[in-house]
Amino acid sequence: MDCFSPVNVAKVFEGDETGFPPCTPSAVMEILKHYEIPLKGKNAVVIGRSMIVGKPAAMLLLKEHATVTICHSRTKDLPKVASGAELLVVGIGRAKMIDSSYIREGAVVIDVGINVDEDGKLCGDVDTDDCVDKASMITPVPGGVGSVTTSVLAKHVVKACKMQQAL
Repeated sequence: MDCFSPVNVAKVFEGDETGFPPCTPSAVMEILKHYEIPLKGKNAVVIGRSMIVGKPAAMLLLKEHATVTICHSRTKDLPKVASGAELLVVGIGRAKMIDSSYIREGAVVIDVGINVDEDGKLCGDVDTDDCVDKASMITPVPGGVGSVTTSVLAKHVVKACKMQQAL
């Protein structure tokens, strides 16, 4: 149910909906859908290139006709690239790395990171306090994408059971 088998990865990259896309990128898409964030033609930047979040999130965004740039920790002038995004999805794995210099005024920011800060508190990859006034919408950590990811996993379990039972 973690959706990382080669078959499911291929289905995500092909746009084949019969598979199970990874739960966290699916949660990102569920959040965008729930809040009716239009994606067609939007400039989206995904910071993180993992097979767990970054690459599948980019594929799911492309499927919805967003224009997607994938960045990582070694992207040249990352704040400049990121600040051009109307939608910023961050899963780079570094506590509070993304500050307001990475955020375009009015951008939607989805923080997929889960870290522990210097005070021992759970935090994301985005410095939410620094970015909240600049972003039009921003997901919290904890209580954002992670909570939806759990629901997506349950949804996948139900779908798999139905498929096994031919329901």
